[in-house]
Amino acid sequence: MQAADLSWTGMVYDICIVGAGLWGSSAARHASLPGRKVCLIGPSEPQEKDRPSRDIFASHYDVSRTVRKYQGSDHIRSLMTMRAYKGLQELERTTGIQLNAAVGHIMYGKDIESITVPIAKEEGVLLTAEGVRERYPYLDTSRYGDTAMLLPVDAGHANPRMIVRAQQEAAALRGCDIIDDVVQSVEESGNHTHGEPLMRVVIEKGRPLLAKKVLLCTGAFTQLKNLLPPSTKLDFGIDGTFTVRLEVGEDDLEKISSMPTMTSFTDPESNCYMLPPIKYPDGKYYVKLGPGYQDQRRLTSLKEVKDWFLSKPDPKLVEKYRDLLLSIVKGFNPMSVKTDMCVCSRTPTGLPYCDMVSSKVGLAIGGNGFGAMLSDEVGRMAAEMIAGGENWNRDIPREMLKAQFITPPSNL
Repeated sequence: MQAADLSWTGMVYDICIVGAGLWGSSAARHASLPGRKVCLIGPSEPQEKDRPSRDIFASHYDVSRTVRKYQGSDHIRSLMTMRAYKGLQELERTTGIQLNAAVGHIMYGKDIESITVPIAKEEGVLLTAEGVRERYPYLDTSRYGDTAMLLPVDAGHANPRMIVRAQQEAAALRGCDIIDDVVQSVEESGNHTHGEPLMRVVIEKGRPLLAKKVLLCTGAFTQLKNLLPPSTKLDFGIDGTFTVRLEVGEDDLEKISSMPTMTSFTDPESNCYMLPPIKYPDGKYYVKLGPGYQDQRRLTSLKEVKDWFLSKPDPKLVEKYRDLLLSIVKGFNPMSVKTDMCVCSRTPTGLPYCDMVSSKVGLAIGGNGFGAMLSDEVGRMAAEMIAGGENWNRDIPREMLKAQFITPPSNL
């Protein structure tokens, strides 16, 4: 996306959105309405050679994430994914950019029927492990439980890089300025418009910007730069995690090409998610998996987060997840093994924070492992919230989305 021209002076944005990942890019599109001046600020994805010099990364640097109409195990989250999935379909139609592959999804493990929320059951098919194998002869989930829920439609995987690109292209067409830069701080400026104080957004390379309101969609980095009101500390965690990709050869590709995406609900040490063979930029196909909530490392500083993104996972954990996948996808012989590092932002509620932390600053953070799946709807909610909309939360109680603090801002 071409950067905005910052040679002008005196520009005051109605809304400045900080963080140009999945949620920020969605918020930019939804916020960019006629007569409203909006900007989106965040660094673009670095080339490999530039990674060591970067401080800010994102977890959408990939071509595949699980998405589905109903997340499945949580009612509130499933309401949001229902709307987010529809939003992605609409985005795909309006931009002409292919985002989604509807290959179906299987929740498997122990007592899946009791785990699955009613709205997901309406479109799901309850199976035994043997029933899974009848439909997919190369899949054997019996070791991890004898039940499964197949979501045969409106479920599969999407390309997060393409989602970001599509959201930003749509936002730019609506007049949003997209600025490829890193925000260093957000603070009250001392300037006023119509008697109201303006926010000053200091960026790394360009001159500071002024905005009436600022929306933080900054994920793991929210508390690692000077973005929040002074002395504010959120109840918010950053977990370093990783993915393992197994290269699929031609013979195996033909055999397992119909594989759905999968999520397990079994013994904690074996919980994971899996994606079917997907073509990567190197021209090869990979099956991907990653851990659930286990085998992750809590990160607390900008240096720790940067070091994590530049590191490699423990080889013993790579072997563990490779073996886990091979225990389910029978007869598969990987050609090679690759890994990628990412982070997961955690809230104590398990739901996103979508809240105002002052009259001028709002935030939308905390994907809890469902960032791509929730992205279009969280972006919509946050855009309407920061603009002062009354019904931005629809039927989800605002209390469930309120930010929780260890040290609240002084104005709350």
